Amino acid sequence: STVIVLPASELVPGDIVLVESGDRIPADIRFIETNSCYAEESALTGESVPVGKHSLPINEADLPLGDQRNMGFMGTMVTRGTARGLVIRTGMDTEMGKIADLIQQT
Repeated sequence: STVIVLPASELVPGDIVLVESGDRIPADIRFIETNSCYAEESALTGESVPVGKHSLPINEADLPLGDQRNMGFMGTMVTRGTARGLVIRTGMDTEMGKIADLIQQT
């Protein structure tokens, strides 16, 4: 398989992305492979400590964002490790986009 670099604006649901330490996550992604991956999600959760990520299924509904350990969220930062993920939401459909929309409405 070939790896290409694209601007986040060109990603669509169904794309596979690779992220590594120092990368900003470009869309909301469901991790399908992780290797010692940690993400700093304080912009979404308020939690200042990086969160360990994995690719295992989570069989609970309506989990808070901070407990969705198999997800990466647009605008958060990978602080350690690497991961591969499936793009599930982009732009204003992402969790960060929902926050931006709420701010615009007030």
